[in-house]
Amino acid sequence: METVYFYDQDSKSCPVKKYLKQYSINTKDKEAVVRRKQKILADIDAKIQHVQENQGRPTPPISKPLHGYSCFEILNPKDAKTVIRILYFRYREKIVLLHAFEKPANYRTDKEKKMVDRQNKIGEKYLNIFKLNPTNYEKYQ
Repeated sequence: METVYFYDQDSKSCPVKKYLKQYSINTKDKEAVVRRKQKILADIDAKIQHVQENQGRPTPPISKPLHGYSCFEILNPKDAKTVIRILYFRYREKIVLLHAFEKPANYRTDKEKKMVDRQNKIGEKYLNIFKLNPTNYEKYQ
């Protein structure tokens, strides 16, 4: 299976790729920040590779179905209070990375729940857009 980034024609970008850019190393980054960014990217890449090795099938705790939606999630800790959620789905011989966002590790308030639900709905929207035009992607690297 091939892993790809969904490409959104409206924003002219790949949402997951765009999200991950914040972890690119900057010449002004201090050594501790560089190590933290490298660890986050390496952990996410290892989880995506695991998903690919398993043909996109969710394998908890690495990935699991997103309840109430047609996609799966990969969770990766950013820090003690924040988790990175990457939404993906399988389409033919592709694993399509749809959307990425940060969410509280434990959310309790209605505001937090609504924010997470809004982000999940964006991922579902991207899934439906991709199904209509399955050539809208860039290769994952």
